[in-house]
Amino acid sequence: MGVSQESAPARDVVVKAAALKASFGQYLQAIRIQKQISLEQVAEETRIRLAILRALEQEDFGQLPPDVFAIGFLKAYARAVGADGNEAVQRYYAQRQLQQQTLQPPPEPRRRSLSGKLILVLTMLAVLIAACLIAYQQWREAPAATTPVTSTPIANGSVSPPAELSANQPPSDATKGYSIPPTSRHLLMIAAHENSWVKVVIDQGPASEHKLKAGDQLRLEARTGFNLLIGNVGGVKLILDNQPVTIPGKRGEVVNIHLP
Repeated sequence: MGVSQESAPARDVVVKAAALKASFGQYLQAIRIQKQISLEQVAEETRIRLAILRALEQEDFGQLPPDVFAIGFLKAYARAVGADGNEAVQRYYAQRQLQQQTLQPPPEPRRRSLSGKLILVLTMLAVLIAACLIAYQQWREAPAATTPVTSTPIANGSVSPPAELSANQPPSDATKGYSIPPTSRHLLMIAAHENSWVKVVIDQGPASEHKLKAGDQLRLEARTGFNLLIGNVGGVKLILDNQPVTIPGKRGEVVNIHLP
């Protein structure tokens, strides 16, 4: 008696059940393969580089951008293959948390308590240092011995001023201190000549998203730098510290760039 082949609906149920138990990369890959969609088709539809799509499927966090950008790529991938974007994001965070827990170093063993003799030596050394500091402070505050000085009149009857008055004279230009220059900042101008969107992380802070129309300009400041995810790289121009920035990519392509 021959074995009956499994029907297509039953096969779909098995694939979906396996995908639900997998991690976020396997979850997306299983649905993509089930629908017979190549990775190149996903890259063409989402404008995401193949290297990043492979890193998502392989869950290679070392090749992925920061979380705020990786989540955007994850949702775009899910939309392209008809997967649940929220499910993929939840699996991503769960896998990220598990990875961080495994990377934490083991707790250091508790050091042995110091012996009583060593503690006594350290205490005596601290007392000696404190006594030296007190003696030095008293020596600085003690008034210096002075001898009376008699001034001799000169020919015109005037008396030379005492030497102490020189201390009240204003300091010369050579003795004046120099002010510390303020901390430099980076200024980034984003000018849109086509509709686009930009997601920005400044100085590793929280991300902000901006929708730009043709003719809009966005001015940003940072101390260390910017991390940009540009939705239409051919529709915007960047000027960093009054210098134009060349952006790799084509019109309509999504690009992740770090400045400076």
